[in-house]
Amino acid sequence: MNWASSSRVDRPVSAPLSRRVRATARERAIVAMRRLSSQLSGGAFRLEPPDGDAIGFGQGEPAFTIRVTRPAGLDALASFDALSVAQSVIAGDIDLEGDLISALAYQEHLGDFHPGILLWRHLQPLLLGRPRLNPTWIALHYDENNSQLLAADAIWHTYTPGVYASDDEALEPAAERKLTLAFEALGLHSGHHLLDIGCGWGGMLRYSAQRGVRVTGITLSRHQKEFVQRRIVEERLPAEVCYQDFFTYRPTLRFDAISMMGVIEDLSDYRTVMWSLSRWLKPGGRIYLDFAAERRRGSTHSFITERIWPGKFRMVFMPEFMEAVRESPLELMRVDNDRRNYYLWSRGMYERWMRGRKGIVAEYGEPLWRTFLLLFAGVAAMMNRPSHSATAYRVVLELPSDSSGSFLTSRRTAALDRVRRVVRAARDRGLDLLTTYR
Repeated sequence: MNWASSSRVDRPVSAPLSRRVRATARERAIVAMRRLSSQLSGGAFRLEPPDGDAIGFGQGEPAFTIRVTRPAGLDALASFDALSVAQSVIAGDIDLEGDLISALAYQEHLGDFHPGILLWRHLQPLLLGRPRLNPTWIALHYDENNSQLLAADAIWHTYTPGVYASDDEALEPAAERKLTLAFEALGLHSGHHLLDIGCGWGGMLRYSAQRGVRVTGITLSRHQKEFVQRRIVEERLPAEVCYQDFFTYRPTLRFDAISMMGVIEDLSDYRTVMWSLSRWLKPGGRIYLDFAAERRRGSTHSFITERIWPGKFRMVFMPEFMEAVRESPLELMRVDNDRRNYYLWSRGMYERWMRGRKGIVAEYGEPLWRTFLLLFAGVAAMMNRPSHSATAYRVVLELPSDSSGSFLTSRRTAALDRVRRVVRAARDRGLDLLTTYR
């Protein structure tokens, strides 16, 4: 008997291995999407695998479609991991079509277990120090040839939320309203000197300088600095912009006011921030901050750490922030909830980014367009969660004119701070010696 021949007659021909692997990935992706659909509150969507018919999930008309263009996209969906899915979208393995803000409501439900990324984001600054790392961290997001301006308001180029009079208001009037409110909250007048920390593309700097306020702006983005410097010269403004890290800044004077718009998330060390601000501000002066916040401490997504804001970036944890304010000589003057404004602003940025796709891709490439698309739509989805686990605030602090400048720090905390300073000084000295003798 010819065993091989008999075997071919008696057994059905197996499908090629690659086809069976793709079928398995497809089934795992479908299972994952069913799981996702069960966790979303009634949102309907559609999955289009690369080699099969579209599959609907949820009830009603699909708000968005997940179109898988390559098998790697199926693996990413099947993993139920937010970072893997985001990377596949950026690589073009997955296309998202329709209402992307609804699509990115998934980010609250997908997994995000990447202990290596989490460990390194905490360990790296301990080993090397923030001043050595911050320039590279900031450049990843902000030195993209100012491409973000294609989504921002066209007048002030603000990269933080405006204050909206209605849900359908454009970015421009909302941005100007925010700057006006910040200017008034700081009590600024012609002849005052404002420190604008993380000045971005110069919105608050230009708004204040046009009203006779002298402004010093600091930034760690070389592209932002060049952009702002050109506007200062063109508009003949009483302002200067410096390439400068917050943690190594040593001003020789005190300022009448300080503004920090969307900055403290990158600094994250609230006690150090309050110590510096209280030393840089004149008694009687005020500080304006706006920022995104979250209910949980340090729950930064791996996608944000890897692709957007690396290092120590985290949304503000208000109990920790307020404790730092309580210990400082600064007084809390005002807190405004900014969550709705943050949603409307990020939605507006997303819509402009979508409309400008053709030109953005031609100038900056498809991966960058997809990266910021995920950011803008994802932030809008996050700020629109029914759980309100993410929110935002506008805060005004004041250094009382009769303040002693003392901090209400416990002996234990003060001792730990001294130890940290000694350890940091020793680390920096060692790194300097290594650099010198390398």
